[in-house]
Amino acid sequence: MAGTGKAHLRDDGARLTVQDLVVEFRTKGDQTVRAVSGVSFDVLPGETLSIVGESGCGKSSVARAVMHLPAPTSGQVRLNAQNLGSLDKQALRRSRVAMQIIFQDPVASLNPRRKVKDLVQEGVSIWGRGTAESRDQDTRDVLDSVGLDPDVVWNRRPHELSGGQCQRVSVARALLMEPELLICDEILASLDVSIQAQMLNLLRETKAQRQLSMLFIAHDLAVVKNISDRILVMYLGKVCEVIDVEALDRPATHHPYTQLLLDSVPSIHASRVAPAKAPAGQDLPSPLNPPSGCRFRTRCPLATPRCAVEEPRLERKQDDQFIACHEVA
Repeated sequence: MAGTGKAHLRDDGARLTVQDLVVEFRTKGDQTVRAVSGVSFDVLPGETLSIVGESGCGKSSVARAVMHLPAPTSGQVRLNAQNLGSLDKQALRRSRVAMQIIFQDPVASLNPRRKVKDLVQEGVSIWGRGTAESRDQDTRDVLDSVGLDPDVVWNRRPHELSGGQCQRVSVARALLMEPELLICDEILASLDVSIQAQMLNLLRETKAQRQLSMLFIAHDLAVVKNISDRILVMYLGKVCEVIDVEALDRPATHHPYTQLLLDSVPSIHASRVAPAKAPAGQDLPSPLNPPSGCRFRTRCPLATPRCAVEEPRLERKQDDQFIACHEVA
């Protein structure tokens, strides 16, 4: 079941703090799409928080709202305690230097007419960092750090590279800005499994070397388990569960939606047979008209009449686990 609450937020010292985030869009028919409804979370220095959920749950809207691309409808985003909503346009632009985002489609996110060297150093050139010679050297260094041979890709354009190489160019471009927070929005979705593994290894190594904070957006729990410190599960714009990654596989009760995601992960172990499933034939409700009370109730095997009238709050179940559900003890 999905709800609200901020019990999972930690004390001061977070690199990123998001409180009561709301993202809504108007459709051509003058209807309101409630993409994100009251989401709160934080990310500590050097920590990776992964946001997972099905397509349409609002996770990518959260990523863009953190960057103010566009600004959220309401709520607060603080980077190093600075409220981004209070900044003017120029100050916000400067603050984005410390936050870099990598998008899902590695080819579409790169200008097809520009060479790799120009794509990677575009940001530092705009901000006038260093000399042309030093920028070239830094570009070579960062390309090498992400597993690309500078001499091979230097003058190539995106269409001359594979999808995995294009995504590495995107990572290099972000890292050259020396950000404090790296937002990865479904960056593995368009890559094959072997390239996904390489990219995860690259991100883990980069995080350790640079003490980066990361916000990692994905739909696959099997993927995020390999890179996360903490996981936030979203459903239809709401937070269902927040849990430390070490606690994900222990024998414990999870939110019904988290359990549904866990059950969908392929396993070679015969003992891991899915217990409860969501009722068959129940599709994801529309964000134009989400269910009353708990938004997951129309698909939940534990739903009761209370779930239709009362929205659950996110409450601590264990030291490292918070769940929004009336029925999970």
